[in-house]
Amino acid sequence: MTRTLTLSLISALLLSAGAPALARGDRDQDNLRQAAAQGQVVPLNKLVADIRSRPPYNDMTYLGGPQFDAGRMIYKLKFMDGSQVVVVYVDARTGRIVGRKP
Repeated sequence: MTRTLTLSLISALLLSAGAPALARGDRDQDNLRQAAAQGQVVPLNKLVADIRSRPPYNDMTYLGGPQFDAGRMIYKLKFMDGSQVVVVYVDARTGRIVGRKP
């Protein structure tokens, strides 16, 4: 009984610890949608299509699951080049590639 109660409390604490991050993620997405609607950022589907049309990314597979850094207004896009994952950082306001790993 004590073990079950302890596990339940630990589970509840772990779940509640993640709640602020989820709420922040929702807020970031809402802000991003609003900025796209106002023309302040390039819509994600247009941005991904543009990057995928450029060499060398046109020969790579886009992996999906983009990440967005609201503070820097940067998208993190992942591509597969053979057996290597390539991460491309793109300015959400301009669509310009601002970094790449590797």
